[in-house]
Amino acid sequence: MSEPSSSPERFPGRALERLSDSDKLAVAAHLHVAMRRKIGRVTDVEWLLRSEAYAREIIRLALAERDHPELQAWGLKLQTALFPPAPAVAPPAPARVAANSGPMPLDDARSLRPAQGLLGRYVGGLR
Repeated sequence: MSEPSSSPERFPGRALERLSDSDKLAVAAHLHVAMRRKIGRVTDVEWLLRSEAYAREIIRLALAERDHPELQAWGLKLQTALFPPAPAVAPPAPARVAANSGPMPLDDARSLRPAQGLLGRYVGGLR
């Protein structure tokens, strides 16, 4: 009698980043069973979902098993479910330069100066 198929394709239509907690638990349980059967490694499924360091180490072990592609597939599936890739951030748009970016006309520059009464009050008061 053959083993029941526990293919990682159990969640084909769903984006793994949006799996519910119970579906993440199911993926972790599948990896646990596959690791126990293939390499004799027993894992703590609940702790896999609670501890990032433990999950990363178990995923690393699963991905390192070159002789067992099923472990690698479940490891990748769990990695994607628990640690989705960060969305690509577009680089900031370059600052737009005004069409007339030459020197400011003299009349415009004079209008930016403070009134003479304020200028004398603040400059003289600072010393």
